[in-house]
Amino acid sequence: MCYQVVERYSVCRCLYYKHAIDPCSAYGQRGHTVQEKTVLVGYACSVHSNHRPESTYNTGVLPDSQFGSGLFPQTPLR
Repeated sequence: MCYQVVERYSVCRCLYYKHAIDPCSAYGQRGHTVQEKTVLVGYACSVHSNHRPESTYNTGVLPDSQFGSGLFPQTPLR
């Protein structure tokens, strides 16, 4: 099966980058489809980054990752 990796922003789902198709031996044959694999990157695109909810600024935790923004020191895992 052929795959195409598509990178999208994690919050707004706008397109970040669409990679070339990774073809298989059946590429181009009738009825063969390309399966899209989505990878989430970043937070939001420049159009949507100014529209984040106020609660995100106050907590220091990003809703997509649940990791702190660096405002508070993290205790390393051992």
